[in-house]
Amino acid sequence: MKNSEVKLGFWSAVFSATFAIIWFVTFNMQDVFQTVPEWKNLKDYAEAFNISRLTLIYPSLLLALTYIIMLACTHRVLPEDKKLWSLIALSIGILYAVMASINYNIQAVSVRQSLAAGEIDGIEMFIPDNSHSIYNALANSYVYMAISMFFSSFIFQSGKLEKWIRGLLMVQIISAVGQIGYSMMDISEIIFITSSMVWVVGAPVSFILIAIWFKKQIPE
Repeated sequence: MKNSEVKLGFWSAVFSATFAIIWFVTFNMQDVFQTVPEWKNLKDYAEAFNISRLTLIYPSLLLALTYIIMLACTHRVLPEDKKLWSLIALSIGILYAVMASINYNIQAVSVRQSLAAGEIDGIEMFIPDNSHSIYNALANSYVYMAISMFFSSFIFQSGKLEKWIRGLLMVQIISAVGQIGYSMMDISEIIFITSSMVWVVGAPVSFILIAIWFKKQIPE
């Protein structure tokens, strides 16, 4: 086991927890940063829009990177008999990271510049405030993240710390089911919000515990 891999895993887990928390805070402060009119009135929407409303995309872009690094480091330090689960988790995690990175880069570049220039023709399908936009379709990247976290739960099996990590990761499948149900099957928004809280609370806490787990792997 290489000490550098353990240390990188520790810091990537710490930053993953940090970015997940910052995302939640910035998501809930969108209207504090910048209020906008109804998105269907695109002319007024574009005039009122400010990049500060998209603050949440930046921690999300960083989370996509640190989460993959955390999984890669986890895979490297595990014994051979657990590497199947870590490889599955990493592979599905890459699907999440690619979708999320594409989605947030579109917002940071194309949507931001188009709204700033008043070029609004055809942009309505990329507006986050439009609940049936391409942005919200690509937000299903978090379904893949939750599935990735679910498979990674099988890595952690022994000891109190690992059992806590296992439980927090395993229940993430609830958020995946809730988001699929809401986005693809039109279930109640209340159910979606409730199931999403499993990720909002469970993800940063599990990342913090994984950071502690990495800390324990450092040779004395």
